[in-house]
Amino acid sequence: MPVRHPARRMSLAWGLSGLLLLSGCAQIPKATIWRPQVEPPASFRLEGRISVKAEQESFSGGLVWRRDARGEELLLRTPLGQGVAELRGAADGVELVDAQGRAHRAADADSLARRVLGLDLPVRGLGWWVVGHPRPGAVYRAQADEVGRLGVLEQDGWRIEFSRYARVAGRDMPGRLVARRGETLDVRLVVDLWDMP
Repeated sequence: MPVRHPARRMSLAWGLSGLLLLSGCAQIPKATIWRPQVEPPASFRLEGRISVKAEQESFSGGLVWRRDARGEELLLRTPLGQGVAELRGAADGVELVDAQGRAHRAADADSLARRVLGLDLPVRGLGWWVVGHPRPGAVYRAQADEVGRLGVLEQDGWRIEFSRYARVAGRDMPGRLVARRGETLDVRLVVDLWDMP
């Protein structure tokens, strides 16, 4: 009759379960904290598409966005190419020209969007998020994607997910971002063309 060694069997069982646990952990990617490695670009131009859903309201269309030393311009168009609004920013404030040609001015883009459109949109933040950076001067939490680029950013009450990166002028630039705040606001932006002068 063979002699049984319960202690040996028990240590073997613990060892196997430990190996299985380790191999299981190795397959689960760990979220890593992301920190900016380079400064955001001082100038850019992009063409793309944007959609906004806010409770019962929604908008989708094209956009052209330019930033340089003179300031910033954002042109929104309908899917058929007609101008809906043009937003211009400079050191002394922002101006929005609507489809009827009326000009609206404010100290910052967020309050202007709130007053003219009646929506709390993250226009100031979006200007930084679109280039893959958090808005300066505001607290944020960021998580890297599987290759170390910005994958998820939480800032100003928004959660922004980045994907479809493209290499442009030696930089990894996001090609798609989805910004959500709660269940009521959803902003999606897809970049079709980057230009880094």
